[in-house]
Amino acid sequence: MSAVAFLLKRNEPQAAVLCQRLVQVVRARGLRELVVRDQAEPPEGVELVAEDRIPQDVRLMVVLGGDGTLLYAAGLVCSMGVPILGVNLGHLGFLSACSPDRAVEALQAALDGHLPIEERQRLLCRVHRGGPAQDGEAGLVESHEAVNDIVLNQPAKARLLELDAFIDGHWVATYQADGLIVSTPTGSTAYNLAAGGPLLLPETQSMVLTPICPHALTARPVVAPLSSNIEVRPGRSCERLLLTVDGQWEVRLQRGDTVRIGRASAPLRIFRAPERTFFDLLRTKLHWGVRE
Repeated sequence: MSAVAFLLKRNEPQAAVLCQRLVQVVRARGLRELVVRDQAEPPEGVELVAEDRIPQDVRLMVVLGGDGTLLYAAGLVCSMGVPILGVNLGHLGFLSACSPDRAVEALQAALDGHLPIEERQRLLCRVHRGGPAQDGEAGLVESHEAVNDIVLNQPAKARLLELDAFIDGHWVATYQADGLIVSTPTGSTAYNLAAGGPLLLPETQSMVLTPICPHALTARPVVAPLSSNIEVRPGRSCERLLLTVDGQWEVRLQRGDTVRIGRASAPLRIFRAPERTFFDLLRTKLHWGVRE
């Protein structure tokens, strides 16, 4: 018997109430229901599983929360190929398929195969210690996958960073800036956009490097093919450099570390509302192109 997994936003009473309603939909289909996350209080009679114990027979995951909760869910099930149905309980809900009042209808459509699934490419970020790695995994100390972005900055001090960036072994620039964002098309509407980077359509096979408040007018964002391999090496002025992946995972970098970024092997698979286009989302969520 296949299962439907639920991931609930922490400390959100609405998530628990809505989960109880959706569990009834799952049970009516003769499927098992699971709640993932050790801190969550599952509805009565629902099995609670640890994040690292999600079974292989999970058919889909329902995320009850905002974009942050959905990004967290992506790190749990993307490698398994499990599609995610997002129900927005947050503010923007860029990645969610529906609002709470449409959740039952959306879950039924997803289980019936009537709700489209969209694939969003992700990035793999690896941190190597001891200089540039020439043989793949040498010196690997951290590895995370990103749906939105990988950010390098130094939040503790108001001083410029020096970051050497390379694409496919070719030196791009030494950025003197507050930091650097490497974003997917999905993440182009997030920090990248706020930092002056371009909007990328979700199906675009590319990524963008965007410096944060660069100390040169000519230091502009660079769009690279998704097949590219990017390296970023901290320069002399970098102390206590922080690398953040999707706003979920943080790594403190050391002098001499190398950050390598490339395409992840498995995409994010999310259900989407067929009646909404990407530009509809921009107008609704960001008031893009809307005249006051």
